[in-house]
Amino acid sequence: MKHQILGLSTRAALLLAALCLGAVPATAASSAPDEAVGVSLPAGALPTISLSEIQRGQKGYGLSVFSGTEPQRFNVEVIGIMRNVSPEVSYILARLTGEGLEKSGVAGGMSGSPVFLDGRLAGAVAFSWPFTNEAIAGITPIGSMRQLSGFRPIPVSPPPPEVKLSDILTNHLPQDLLTTQFARLLPRFVDGAAPAVQWTATGFGEKSTGMLRQVLGSVSSGGKAAPGTVPDDLKPGQAVNVVLVDGDFQLAANGTVTDRYGDQVLAFGHPFLGMGPVSVPMATAEVVTVLSSANSSFKIANTGRIIGAFEQDRKTGIQGRIGVEAPMVPMVVRVKTERPREYRMRLAALPEFMPLLVGSGVIAGLEAASYTTGSQSLDMAAHLRLSHYGDLEVRQSFDGNNAASEASTFLLSIVSYLTQNSLEKVEVESVDVDLAQTDQPSAASLVGANASRTVVHPGDHITLNLDLVPYRGERFRHSAPLDLPGDLPAGRYSLLVGDGASVDAARLSMQPSDPVTFPQALDLLRSFHSRRDLMVLGFYGGPGLSVAGEAMPRLPGSVRSLWGAAASGSAVALRAAIVQEKRETLALPMQGVIRIDLEVRRREPSTGDDDGSDAAGAGVASYDKGGL
Repeated sequence: MKHQILGLSTRAALLLAALCLGAVPATAASSAPDEAVGVSLPAGALPTISLSEIQRGQKGYGLSVFSGTEPQRFNVEVIGIMRNVSPEVSYILARLTGEGLEKSGVAGGMSGSPVFLDGRLAGAVAFSWPFTNEAIAGITPIGSMRQLSGFRPIPVSPPPPEVKLSDILTNHLPQDLLTTQFARLLPRFVDGAAPAVQWTATGFGEKSTGMLRQVLGSVSSGGKAAPGTVPDDLKPGQAVNVVLVDGDFQLAANGTVTDRYGDQVLAFGHPFLGMGPVSVPMATAEVVTVLSSANSSFKIANTGRIIGAFEQDRKTGIQGRIGVEAPMVPMVVRVKTERPREYRMRLAALPEFMPLLVGSGVIAGLEAASYTTGSQSLDMAAHLRLSHYGDLEVRQSFDGNNAASEASTFLLSIVSYLTQNSLEKVEVESVDVDLAQTDQPSAASLVGANASRTVVHPGDHITLNLDLVPYRGERFRHSAPLDLPGDLPAGRYSLLVGDGASVDAARLSMQPSDPVTFPQALDLLRSFHSRRDLMVLGFYGGPGLSVAGEAMPRLPGSVRSLWGAAASGSAVALRAAIVQEKRETLALPMQGVIRIDLEVRRREPSTGDDDGSDAAGAGVASYDKGGL
């Protein structure tokens, strides 16, 4: 170290001595502007070494927290330069030693650890390779990272929705939707290499943490730092967290601060989620220990207080500012079981990841309060407050071993459509979820249905008789009165009787609706029914049109011809006219749908009512979408 200091100016030597003691002040004087950086930096920026000055065999040191909150030094020896790994991006390859790195290798959470060569900031530890025998790290040059401060925070459009509105209504949702959403948290990087970031999940149970581990590898179960144990400031080498969920549950990515000048913070040395401009909370962190692993070692860390926000998420790192507040969406999950529980959290307002965060919040709440696997029944009522559109309430019931996953997927899919629809930018301002759980399935299967009469007149009052079989229970009958429309034409009139979700799917099959405005889509979402709803849908064959998202099932032939001649492409032919809907809320959910066919006759003044001698239940058939 003496020989290195002799070749430096007195000013630089003093700075290097301070760095050697672990004190890396944000206000350290700069010896010269960094020519590799295309942005103006304040006078307090640390001096840097350019990539062209770095040689194989050059030695230096890095800073990272291995326990507590203060950075410790580790040794660095340059192996070489990985040039132009991608356009304009090169990496320094180095061997790390000291602080137990010979045993642990590069640990998750070291992402962003600053590396100093010749007493100047060279870059950030960014990635390594699993199962290696040495701590070999890729280091992102600081020149590339400091350019992050020059990007303008231009908002980007959300990705195309993975879920269509029709998929939600017809319940054609992928069973692994939550798992595939978790996979989006995995940053793309150098082939075969893994970013040295560490995910920390606090309060999440075995199921949700397991999903994270499937796609992200190691996920540590951290905690919250005790008040006053973590300084409310950041300097190079200190641990920092990017927070996606805060509150009773926490989900964060733990890394290290690379550089600090003024209120600007650079970290990670690689992308977080690769989203470009973002606004996501920045928090301090406390490292409990480093856990050595043959696959990939990692830091176990506690999350401290949120003190700022990250604003850029680019290929060479993340950049944020202290004192800036990132928007977050409050979410409440109430679980009604033998011991009711309520959990409160805040979610990072990232449209691309909001569905995942909401869905995982449902799973986390159930895991914390009771359980998510095994035979059960769940009733869910969710209230989502939307910017400019008020509240959207959705209710649904789920039964069986996958009830928890189905409930989470259902709500995830709705939030996915809201935040990523192509019609209008919509912000979810709050999420409120109530879950009522019982320890066995409660849905009754609809096994039969008939009408009190099958020859009817317009305006008649009839009774529908439903035969239901509950889970491990005795068959019972439920009767539902129904008044027929007074303007029914003569001929066949059909009734679909069943649970709300199945009847909704049948309705969409008969009258396809492709909303062209968001209010139309919202009306369709608000028309969803629960499996606790006994729905009766009355229809008869009759050509119509669906135009610009609006169903017109009973159009005169002349109007249909005009639309057909126009060939606008906005009209979709309808094959049935839905003229009646009735809903009745049952004491228990049900599943199944049956079609009942009636014969409508006009009343003749000279004769009385039909004697109703038709056999009850005649004309009853199981519903088949292809037969409508």
